[in-house]
Amino acid sequence: MIKKLLLVLTLMLGSSLYAAQHMSKSTYNSLTNAQKLMQENKFTKAKAILDELLKQDKNAYEKSYILQTLSNIYITDNKYEKVAKIYEEIIKLGAFEPKSIDNIKFSLAKIYLSIEKFEKSLKLSKSLVNSKFIKKEDIYENLTLGYYYNKKYKKAIEYSNIYMSSKKQNIKESWYKILYSSYIETKNYNGALSTMEKMVKLFNTNEQYWVQLASLYQQKNRLKKSLSTLELAYKNNVLTKKDNILYFINILLQNDVYNKAGVLLTKAVNENLIKEDKKIFEILVTCFINAKETNLAIKKLESSKFANENKYKMILANLYYNKEQYKKSINIVDSIKTKRNSKVDGERQILKALCYYELDNKKQSIRTLERVVNNPYHKKRARNILKELRS
Repeated sequence: MIKKLLLVLTLMLGSSLYAAQHMSKSTYNSLTNAQKLMQENKFTKAKAILDELLKQDKNAYEKSYILQTLSNIYITDNKYEKVAKIYEEIIKLGAFEPKSIDNIKFSLAKIYLSIEKFEKSLKLSKSLVNSKFIKKEDIYENLTLGYYYNKKYKKAIEYSNIYMSSKKQNIKESWYKILYSSYIETKNYNGALSTMEKMVKLFNTNEQYWVQLASLYQQKNRLKKSLSTLELAYKNNVLTKKDNILYFINILLQNDVYNKAGVLLTKAVNENLIKEDKKIFEILVTCFINAKETNLAIKKLESSKFANENKYKMILANLYYNKEQYKKSINIVDSIKTKRNSKVDGERQILKALCYYELDNKKQSIRTLERVVNNPYHKKRARNILKELRS
């Protein structure tokens, strides 16, 4: 924005060299001298000349050129508050031709944006909508930014769409971000979704855009669409960040795609994209079990340092039971230390009894179940099984 502003001002300053017939020769020579000093970066000396000129009795036209030249020094020093005051005075003097006045107004509207005087910028920008000299798309830029930074997001959306329609092509990414953000701020998720779909197509290497689009689909309860979006992003090697990969896995799990979730997470761990902690371990075990990948689940439970808790030992024992490896199941159950008549104690004793039954050791099965008949959590189940065994 500032570069564009400087271009406008430099062109205007250059025109002052040909304005001798509109001002006194002494004023013209002084301005020419000041300009030469500015080109040599001798701004202090140039400013001294201009300050002295402003103390003299000058007509509106001369004063406007002096002020315009002085404003360029303040721009170089980033003193935009002072530049704004100078432009306000030039506009009030009204000595320049309409085209120059409109250019100054437009530059002033931009300066107001930079110093956060949004209402003034908006008012000035709206006054230029019918200007014959300023491009409408440039005015719509100002209006969009003014409303956006002033947190008037509905108006920002309105002028952002007008601006994009007027420009049609070569629209910078930042303008889409402003439009998307405005839709989010107004909770217009349909508008946000439509905008983000365009952003993903135009800027398809931006990882966060893909994730935001998937998230919007999820909010609209379009889980299949959310999943396909993330699958495409992953296929195109766009998903790289840990949180985004985990989000993809979460969407896979919500869609009951356990096998792919397990494969994806295992790959991410093996490639050191994700460090395996307890949470990752639990997700992997869940994926393997639900995907009926019993061998992978067993391997993970037997090898992980996070599998020492009783609940994981019970899962492992149950997996061996389902694989009809009853002796291994009993060995694991026997390694579990619990308080008598606790919930876990009842679970492990019942599983052990079932293993003995499958091993045709009915006597040991009954004996084991007799330890559970008084367990407050499992006594009903234990008694029912005992009744069947004794019948």
